[in-house]
Amino acid sequence: MTPAISSKDLNSYYKIDRDIFSRMVTVFMRDPAESLLVIALWLWLEQEGYPNIISKMIDWPRFILEILINEVVSALKFLETNHPLVTPHDGGMNFTSQVMERDISLQFFHEKRLDAIDGIKKVLNSVCAKIFTDTLVNHLKVTPIMVNQRIQVPGFPHELFGDIEIVWRGFTNYSVRAEVLPWDFPSPENNISDEENDKTLYLTFSRGHSVNETDLREIFSRLCGHDCVANVHIQENVSSIAQQPQFARLVFNFSTNIDRIINGRNIAKFNFGGRHFWGRKYVRNHSD
Repeated sequence: MTPAISSKDLNSYYKIDRDIFSRMVTVFMRDPAESLLVIALWLWLEQEGYPNIISKMIDWPRFILEILINEVVSALKFLETNHPLVTPHDGGMNFTSQVMERDISLQFFHEKRLDAIDGIKKVLNSVCAKIFTDTLVNHLKVTPIMVNQRIQVPGFPHELFGDIEIVWRGFTNYSVRAEVLPWDFPSPENNISDEENDKTLYLTFSRGHSVNETDLREIFSRLCGHDCVANVHIQENVSSIAQQPQFARLVFNFSTNIDRIINGRNIAKFNFGGRHFWGRKYVRNHSD
């Protein structure tokens, strides 16, 4: 069963994404539906292995953000047609490519059209519909009269990307399925024994705020004693410049350390120097 986290923790994890979306609709006065699609496309690119550029945007001036946003809007227009459009000489996403330090062009979206449409649809409802609700309610000047009321965003249902189900759950702190956090990596490897899995804590860092090995050892030494951590495995398949690790796997010397840290919870939250991250125990599937 997928564990649950609080809406407050979810918003904390996506804090930078929420800040950028808020600027887009309240400061830049961009269309909310288009802004949702722009964020969803960026998040989908991350799922495809491209660097997280949203976390880098928080201190950038408006004119730079507008360039990036406009390039994504052009990509969305490319997805709206089955017919190949004329691609600009520079690929149409030159600035995005520079920021990501990866080759990407409008032609990419034509070639990956079906995958992109399906991926953006999923991100819209699995992530965007959950983390931008309060911003949309305030911006659209909606006055929900009851909890669990659906919020209609002008522009949806979208002709290509379908509908987005945004439900108002009030200003209270409520539970959200933790599947909206990227727990998929690092997954238990086939060559890891059950005994080691029982001594393993899986960590997910806030977007744009990773924690290094030295800090992790310090944090958990305070909680469980000196040299309690046997090994630290931090996500490696990232660019040290354009992207930061989102995950880590800590192997403790004793499984009792895990029980002490989790203390009966599905997910434990940690704070180190203002950087939030979450940990969960390995839960064996019935099929394992």
